Amino acid sequence: MRALHSNTGNLELKPGLEMPTDGKSTVKVRVHYASLNPTDLDILKGDLDLFFRLYRVKSPVRTGLEFSGTVVEGDARFGAGTKVFGYTHLLKGPKTHQDVITIPSDYIAEMPSTMSFAQAAAFPLGAQTSLVALRDVARLKQGQSVLILGGSGGLGVYAIQIARNMGLSVTGVSGPDGLATMKSLGADRVINYRETPLAEITGPYDAVLDLSARYGLRDIRHLLSPTGIFVPADPMKNIPSLLTNPLRKQKTGYLLVDHGSQDMLTELAGMVKDGTLVAGPYRTFSFEDHDAAFATLTEPGQIGRTVLDMAA
Repeated sequence: MRALHSNTGNLELKPGLEMPTDGKSTVKVRVHYASLNPTDLDILKGDLDLFFRLYRVKSPVRTGLEFSGTVVEGDARFGAGTKVFGYTHLLKGPKTHQDVITIPSDYIAEMPSTMSFAQAAAFPLGAQTSLVALRDVARLKQGQSVLILGGSGGLGVYAIQIARNMGLSVTGVSGPDGLATMKSLGADRVINYRETPLAEITGPYDAVLDLSARYGLRDIRHLLSPTGIFVPADPMKNIPSLLTNPLRKQKTGYLLVDHGSQDMLTELAGMVKDGTLVAGPYRTFSFEDHDAAFATLTEPGQIGRTVLDMAA
């Protein structure tokens, strides 16, 4: 078995490891595709080392959050041969950049029959996080408005669709290459940030989702309604505005979806089946070509997600 060992800050192909999963009901899955996320870059830079120590993470396989694959050893819910997709725990693992993982069955769901393995690996984190951001954190209702920064990225392509399905007025912001994608997914209005800087966008919006993880509340306050909410993808960069929420009518929302939810992923799979949610764009690299795949995460204007073909 192969895995990407990343405990030294560099990636190396070495044998995979079986790690304990705290006594939860688990399944063993052969991974067919696994995604790459900006969080994986943070891990490689050592930005999450403190958290790994606090959680007593011992595995050298520390990258890889989303995946799709086939169950080889099942439980009462997922029998052997079931095609599944999921999102492992952000910190505690097991991580998905290896051929075989043992994962709590609460973190996975059965793949929609209309999805390929590559599509399914690029789906769970972005779709589930977008659903939580819009429905549970921002608590938006039909007829309200949302501005989505990073609308053509790995999360944004799902946030636009879910917002549209909720009956919201949707404005998406991206570079020029993402405008057509956002429009095709249902955005009512699209903005090229290279032509219209954030300071020149006019509101008000009931919510602003910063899925680019670049901005703070002071950057977007002019865009919010008097009681609007700012939802950043990285809450750790916005601790001061979270702590001062009681002092303002405009709020900062706390968004942290740290592992897959079987119930939510099943709900989202149902949206795929009925055609109200489509798989976002992605680019594929072989597992052995992981260096080139990781390089895409640092390139501006990337549309959708990068996935590794574990079987190539």
